[in-house]
Amino acid sequence: MSRTVPVLRIDVFTARPFAGNPAAAVLDAGGISDPEMQQIAGEMGVAGTAFVSAARKAGADFGLRMFTPKREVGYSGHTTVAAVHGLLEARRLRGDRVTFETQGGLLPVEVERRDGGALIWLEPPRPALAPFAGPLHDTLEALGLSLSRLGVWASPALTPDMDVLLPVDELETLRQLAPDMNRLARLGDLHQLRGFCAVAPKGLEPASATHSRFFVPHYGIPEDIVTGSVHSAIGVWLFDAGRLRPAGGLAAFTAEQGDFLGRPGRLAVEVLVKTGADGRDRAVGVRVGGRAVTVLNGSLLLP
Repeated sequence: MSRTVPVLRIDVFTARPFAGNPAAAVLDAGGISDPEMQQIAGEMGVAGTAFVSAARKAGADFGLRMFTPKREVGYSGHTTVAAVHGLLEARRLRGDRVTFETQGGLLPVEVERRDGGALIWLEPPRPALAPFAGPLHDTLEALGLSLSRLGVWASPALTPDMDVLLPVDELETLRQLAPDMNRLARLGDLHQLRGFCAVAPKGLEPASATHSRFFVPHYGIPEDIVTGSVHSAIGVWLFDAGRLRPAGGLAAFTAEQGDFLGRPGRLAVEVLVKTGADGRDRAVGVRVGGRAVTVLNGSLLLP
C-alpha cells in the first residue's frame, strides 16, 4: 500500500521563481527510511532534498538530513535554506533562530524578517582553509582551464568540505569553462574531493564581489547552480587574500552564481573580523544569507 509524502519544491538564493538553485523539502520525514530518502531525492532530481524530523539531541529544534540524487551529505547550504523556508511558511518556527541536528553537528540558522520576505542566514563553523596540495595540473585540464588563466589574486585552497577553490583571472574565463565531467568525477572520487569551485574576482553586477561556478559530477550534480556551503569558505578565502576591507568588525559582500546556467542566484556573505594582540585582523566567523520562494507544493506517492 502506497504512502503519501508531502513535498515542496523551493527556489533558493533568489526572491523570484525560476531562478536560483531548486531544492526539495520534506517537512515530516519521521518514519521514512534511509533508502526511501535516497529514492525520493533521486526522484526529485534536484541538487538537494531536505528531510526534516524531530530532533533527538539536546540543543536542536529539528533533525535535518540532506541528500543529493546519488548520496547523503553532511551539509548543503541551499538545502538548509529550503528547509527553513518551508518551516517558515508552515508556521513551525518559534522566534528568529532555529538549530538543526545534522550529520555534521548542530547547525544554527538565523531568520531576518524583512519587507518582501525573510533573509535566511546560515551560520556554519568558521572554515579552516588549507593550501590545495592535490593534482592541480590534472584539475585544471579537467576543468578546461589553462594555467595562464589561473588567477593570481588568491592561491588554490581546500575547504573542510573537501572543495577545491580555484581563482580565475576574469569573468569571461569563468563563462567559457567547459569541464570534462567524467574526468572531474574520477578526480573527485580518487582524491576524496567533494567539488571543484572556480571563482572570478568580480560579478556581472557592479556591486558584486565574486562570481562562481561549482562542479560536483560524482555526486550526481554536473554543475551546481548556486552553492551556499562553499561561500562561507569563499568569504574567509577572500579575506585572507586581502580582497575584503572590514568596517566595524565586519567584511560584507554580495556573491553571484548561476547566471551562466540561466538561473541567477545572489548570496549575502558576512565575515566577522577581530583584531588580535599583534594588531592583525583575522576572520573569526562567517555567515551566508539568502532568500527563497516556493514554486510547487504537492505530494509524492511512496510505494
